[in-house]
Amino acid sequence: MKRFSMIFLVLISTVLLFAGCIPSKNSSSDNSKEGSDPNGPIEVSIFTPSISYDPVFDREKNEFTKMVEEKFNIKINWQDANQDAAKEKRQLSLASGDYPDAYLLVAWLDNISKVEAQKYGKEGVFLPLNDLINEHAPNLQKLMTEVPYLEKGMTAPDGNIYALPPVNECFHCSKYGKMWINTDWLDKLNLAMPTTTEEFKTVMEAFKNNDPNGNGKKDEIPLSGESTMLGDDPTIFLMNAFIPNNGKDYINVNNGKLLLAPTQPEWKEGLKYIHSLYKAGLIDQGAFTQNPEAYKQLGTPQGDVVLGGGAASHLAIISDIALDASKAYDVVPPIKGPGGAQFTPSDYGNVNNFTFAITNKAKGKKAEALIKLADFLYSEEGSMMTARGKEGVHWKKGGPEDIDLTGKQAKYAIIPAEPDLKEEDKVHFGWGERGPLGLTRTLRDSIAAEQDEFSLEGYERRLYNATLKYDGFEPKEQFNFEAAWVDPKEADEVNLLKINITKYIEENMVQFVTGSKDIEKDWDKYIDGFKNLQVDRYLEIYQKAYDVGK
Repeated sequence: MKRFSMIFLVLISTVLLFAGCIPSKNSSSDNSKEGSDPNGPIEVSIFTPSISYDPVFDREKNEFTKMVEEKFNIKINWQDANQDAAKEKRQLSLASGDYPDAYLLVAWLDNISKVEAQKYGKEGVFLPLNDLINEHAPNLQKLMTEVPYLEKGMTAPDGNIYALPPVNECFHCSKYGKMWINTDWLDKLNLAMPTTTEEFKTVMEAFKNNDPNGNGKKDEIPLSGESTMLGDDPTIFLMNAFIPNNGKDYINVNNGKLLLAPTQPEWKEGLKYIHSLYKAGLIDQGAFTQNPEAYKQLGTPQGDVVLGGGAASHLAIISDIALDASKAYDVVPPIKGPGGAQFTPSDYGNVNNFTFAITNKAKGKKAEALIKLADFLYSEEGSMMTARGKEGVHWKKGGPEDIDLTGKQAKYAIIPAEPDLKEEDKVHFGWGERGPLGLTRTLRDSIAAEQDEFSLEGYERRLYNATLKYDGFEPKEQFNFEAAWVDPKEADEVNLLKINITKYIEENMVQFVTGSKDIEKDWDKYIDGFKNLQVDRYLEIYQKAYDVGK
């Protein structure tokens, strides 16, 4: 299943995290070494990962680097690492005590967890930022009043802020349990978009038996997916018609109390339904074994279209969106189960991790300069510059012809890149979506998007409109293990518990769905199997963390 390849990495990361980080006697900053000229630039060392498609960071080539250096009277000495080694290199630097003045990270590649923020904060490696924010970060203070979850989400249980998160409210990313369906096939077979589990099964049966691609062969695949990436697992969409299923920690919340969804009676009913689809040949066998490349080939065939439906957080995972055949696919809104359940999981509205921290090697003027830099990146101007590029070159103020995702005149519009522009003529500006960001949903939605959502340029609008169909179906109470302030002393324990419990849940799900285990005969034995996995302790640790974050 999707997480087994991560087990070794998690174990190594845990060892590194708790290897201890005792700074050397000379680790604190000596402000007298910031330059003999009191008016000269303050030298700061910043660790950041290098990504192949990112802008060049060199101050001689990147205008943004040069601009912020002048703006804040600093000289940045970059400590970079190849993206494949960045996480390991960062963790080793902290474990060894040989770390920079600050970390500037990319959330999806490597980030500072809440456990790390507490650990290194309490050890004095990460500076508490509360006073620096109050004195030198007006943009962040403003954002903390505008984004309701921000201040609480980045404040550790001891009241200190040890690291800063990105505010990057990607709306379409937040609803990852999407299901896409071939609407051309619906039209050809005179079928409506399914709204219930029974209707969904009826549609899949028609896709299998009624030759919707019209080639006279029974080569249609009603439903597929793959299980290495979270959003591509069809069981997430299907199970949410019976009980909330986040596909991550499998924890639900009921009146403030955490429970494990796969031990509930509704989960059993969901498994029975999904098994009925599989037994009828409606779910592709490859949905539990194939990789993303094989999955995409199903949705991008050389000949006749064969895929009726597929799970994916966005369509490009399933089909080449440059081809006309991809235009047929639209999302199935959350379907209602026999008990009235109708949910979708969401990542929206949490602080899950951090991408900026100042270490104890940057006290005094260095720390002030670094927090001012971070605060600028949180501003609307700074966010547009670092993430979208140079005004007048990469983006511009929106005009009457520019329509944003909400249908209003756009505040900003992206300027298309010139084709075949020579490398030496390109303007390198910005640092990409790394470090502190103020990309709120309001700001992201205000950027113009091509109005034809079926064009390549209109793909962002297509995803936005698709995601609107899932909005409002989130459970009223949700748990997200990444957003929980777990006690560092219990982090390694709960991580190992999570690995074992998740593996057990996902292995048994496949076995029940495919029929290698009988849902009626083997259910009680399956439930008994959780006793040895210390589920009570798993929930106890997370319950404490959940209560702290309320």
